[in-house]
Amino acid sequence: MSDPDFALSDEEPLRPASIRRRAAARIAAIQTLYQFWAGDQDLPNTVASFQTHYMTRLCDDFKISHLNDNHYTKLVFGVEDARDSMDAMIIPLLGEGWTIDRLNQIERDILRAAIVEFTHSPDIPARTIISEYSAIADCWEIDTSFITAILDKLAHQLRQAELMASS
Repeated sequence: MSDPDFALSDEEPLRPASIRRRAAARIAAIQTLYQFWAGDQDLPNTVASFQTHYMTRLCDDFKISHLNDNHYTKLVFGVEDARDSMDAMIIPLLGEGWTIDRLNQIERDILRAAIVEFTHSPDIPARTIISEYSAIADCWEIDTSFITAILDKLAHQLRQAELMASS
């Protein structure tokens, strides 16, 4: 993704660096997963290639010295390790007649990465996860209402107690 509008402008108030590092990790994970899907390298080499060629620009865009490496690694390898089980969670939430293959690769990986966060990052509120991945979908000009609806359904399955408590 090289959307010039995505870079933070000088007029915008900056969110805290820790939040920007995690947001950058999400973007980097989605980009890496797409590069892995489209390329012919194994995942560790795809990660190394992404870090070599794109990481500096992404960090500059977010005005950070580095992204949250632990979060990035958790997302990239978490998606790859549990792709099939995550797809099994997504499929019943799609509309009648829809298959997982009808979603484009970015849509699938946005939903999968969000599942990783819902299940492995209890310190991040479900609503934050939904908001962040909906914004990522918007950057790629993906139907954000569709992504948000699926993410909301996933959140209600995976974070039921949290969402009921906040109602």
